[in-house]
Amino acid sequence: MSARTRAILSVVVIAVIAAGAYLGRAHLHRVPLVGRLLHTPAPAQVWVCPMHPEVRQPGPGRCPQCGMDLVLEAPPGGTPDDASHDRAPAAAPAGAAAPSSSAEASEPRAGVSLDLRRQQLIGVRLATVSRQPIARTVRAVGLVKYDERRLADVNVKLDGWIEDLYVDTTGQPVRRGQRLFSLYSPDLVATQQEYVLALETRDRLQGSQVTEARGYADRLVLAARQRLESWDVPADVIAALERTREPQKHLVFPSPASGYVIEKTALEGMRVTAGQSLYKVADVSVVWVEADVFERELPFVRTGMGARVTLDALPGEALQGRITYVYPFVEERTRTVRVRVELANRGGRLKPGMYANVQLELESGRGTGLTVPLDAVIDTGRAQFVFVSRGDGYFEPRRVEAGLRLPDAIEIVRGLAEGQQVAGNATFFIDSESQLRAAMEGYEATPELNGVPPGADRAAGLDVTFATRPDPPRNGDNAFEVVLRDASGRPVTDAEVSVRLYMAPMPSMNMPAMRAEARLLHAGEGRYRGDGRIAMAGRWDVTVVATRAGARLASRQFAVVVQ
Repeated sequence: MSARTRAILSVVVIAVIAAGAYLGRAHLHRVPLVGRLLHTPAPAQVWVCPMHPEVRQPGPGRCPQCGMDLVLEAPPGGTPDDASHDRAPAAAPAGAAAPSSSAEASEPRAGVSLDLRRQQLIGVRLATVSRQPIARTVRAVGLVKYDERRLADVNVKLDGWIEDLYVDTTGQPVRRGQRLFSLYSPDLVATQQEYVLALETRDRLQGSQVTEARGYADRLVLAARQRLESWDVPADVIAALERTREPQKHLVFPSPASGYVIEKTALEGMRVTAGQSLYKVADVSVVWVEADVFERELPFVRTGMGARVTLDALPGEALQGRITYVYPFVEERTRTVRVRVELANRGGRLKPGMYANVQLELESGRGTGLTVPLDAVIDTGRAQFVFVSRGDGYFEPRRVEAGLRLPDAIEIVRGLAEGQQVAGNATFFIDSESQLRAAMEGYEATPELNGVPPGADRAAGLDVTFATRPDPPRNGDNAFEVVLRDASGRPVTDAEVSVRLYMAPMPSMNMPAMRAEARLLHAGEGRYRGDGRIAMAGRWDVTVVATRAGARLASRQFAVVVQ
């Protein structure tokens, strides 16, 4: 190869090397920019101590000062779970039900364990589910009123002036046909005169050969008579007018009914017009007592039901009556329905306007039923709950269906069995702690009634004991042991047992709630053992849950103090 050829090759090699270096340098400058645009590095995870925030490290571990397990610090503006948002979601446990979005879903409630001292402090009282007649006595205040069918209004059908007043006081008793007042009316006098003239004309035409004339005279007499009758002129007055042929200047009006004058507007010499009410007469031989009952009791009220009526004016005496009518509407302001009781008023002792005490015996139609005290039932508006005593201070929430409310008890249609014991007092405090524990520990809602036979008790007679090694437990690793025995004392060997530990948050110390869980394995003779870590000293609530094939057998709560 000549010297010239070697020189040309050297120049080409140098050019290629220079171009490669330039392209490589450009690629090295571009790749980090693209990487920054396409691959944002994940923020570094920091683990801190809940009690000593100054203890920080890039991975999990224990605090060198207190020995607590470090927790993952939340990123700015997020929660600890946000640091792992790119992880795949954990699969739901087998058999776990999806949360219900229905407004009718029951609020979750957990069992509550109360020692004897706490029960005494909050006033817990046990009550036994008993069977008794389902009948309720409803007491209502009634008012004595007039029988509307026995009221009479006295008025006139023509204009005139009152001349004489025979009944001149309100409250005066009157008899049917008794004189009330006399009336002078020019129209009445004129009509009487026309009637007399018609009678005389008819008499003169009796011998007439003209048939039409006699018929016309008869029609005149009939028309004048009908006009007098339409004005309520008594028949004996008309008969006297026919006999005497002398019109009466004053017409006496009688009482249309027997009773008492309860209203009087008539005055002697007063001018009256047609339709003007002058007297109101009431027959009080029979009176009404109208009482109001609440609308929730309406399904048990019916016509013909017996009623016991007492009055302060008749001490020691009870009157028996029956409901004759139930009004077809509800008073919106009081939410009550009016019922009517009819009573005979012998001697007029019952005065309209008196207050009366009405007692009704309402029956549910079921004879007897299971009952618990009124304060044993928690009514959320969508469901009713009671807390069944499982022994050793443990109370389990139970969904029930309430029936008729008795004076001091409430009927339980479904959900309980006779002889069971429930918390009959301080249920508000128990329910508050039950909901709090369920919310903190992730309990499922209480099963619906349709899934539990009436009175069923899956954990009846199941004895659960819990122990730790060492005892008391210490901060760190501990051994747990649970013993399950059935009602006959035999060991339960086919259960799945878990232990849940919970410590409430301490906001004043900036410490969140802490949880731990351990699965125990059967070690023989109904004993289940396993290990677990407790991250902090103090009081922990322990919940032991035993299940079989996904169905809960028992759930017990204990409390331990970790040293």
